[in-house]
Amino acid sequence: MNKGWPLQLPKRKKVTDYLKIVFNLEEAQVISIFEYPFVDLKSVQDISKLINISVEKVTEICQNMAKKGVILKIGEYYGLLPILPGLFEFYFISGNDSEENLKKAAKLLHELLNDGLMDEWYNSEYPFFRLLPDSSIQEKIKLVEVNESIPVQHEILVYEDVEKYINLANRITLVNCTCRTIGAYLGDKCEKPVDVCIAVNIASEAIEACGKGKDISKEEALEIVKMAEDHGLVHTIVNASGPDAPMLICSCCTCHCTILRGLTKFNNPRAFAKSNFRPEINRELCKMCKKCVEICPMKAMWHHMPHKEDLSDNFVEIKEHLCIGCGLCAHHCPEDAIAMNKVYDDVPETTLFGIFRKIDETRVH
Repeated sequence: MNKGWPLQLPKRKKVTDYLKIVFNLEEAQVISIFEYPFVDLKSVQDISKLINISVEKVTEICQNMAKKGVILKIGEYYGLLPILPGLFEFYFISGNDSEENLKKAAKLLHELLNDGLMDEWYNSEYPFFRLLPDSSIQEKIKLVEVNESIPVQHEILVYEDVEKYINLANRITLVNCTCRTIGAYLGDKCEKPVDVCIAVNIASEAIEACGKGKDISKEEALEIVKMAEDHGLVHTIVNASGPDAPMLICSCCTCHCTILRGLTKFNNPRAFAKSNFRPEINRELCKMCKKCVEICPMKAMWHHMPHKEDLSDNFVEIKEHLCIGCGLCAHHCPEDAIAMNKVYDDVPETTLFGIFRKIDETRVH
């Protein structure tokens, strides 16, 4: 599961206990014959020969595993899922295990995340995940030259535009948020919507085997995205830019979601790549409604209370070091007083394998 995959599981008793809940012995025997996650695909005939069990029995085991979300199914072939994105999401999205097992697995995973697993996952200078800005950002963009030596691309690229990202997909499935689902199993239900995460391409096909999710059109996907933004959720994707890169568009909260909590709770700046955009407030248009302060997931917007007699220092300010460039402040501003400036030109790797190479090259530990 770790081989060749950058987000790894440490060899710890709690990890073993977690895997013993997720896989029974027959299932563990099946997945043990795969060399790498995702790319090593085998037919039931291949698996049957390797573990010396009848094709009929292997078919039954693999179909049950696919339904439970613990094996990758692509057409008639099966493969090993990495922990994330993969087993972490699909097992809880499917919900096709006993409630007792799901609750036990959720508890163990929660303990692991709070006991060093976050640092294990986010341990490279190249983040595996990237923030995908708010869908309304295109209407509120100003292109800014940071300085003469760093010209900013004037073209808005796929990883900067949720509509372009969705338009690359050949198949789209609406699924429940894994992180908020885990929270519900732990008795910590999130008030944000659950059915707002979007699986595309290979992730969509893999989820079909679970019998969960709902296939939707690109137009419906954009409506879901906008609804998530109205609820203050932040979009995150795999940090790659090529045409084969789209997998999942997660709509994340800061209270439950693994990616954002890497920064908000665990103070790890390598948890995800910030967008290339930053907000700029037009103080002449701003009416001090403070909706931007209330909606900002990173608490990067703050009200500077006035000290002067004429109240000229009564304004909303931005804590630059906390801002991730999600655009929710601009999306929720009723006065259109916030523009999003493209001030960086951080270009991600194009492929998953490019991500793997970059993560290994810049790994901190």
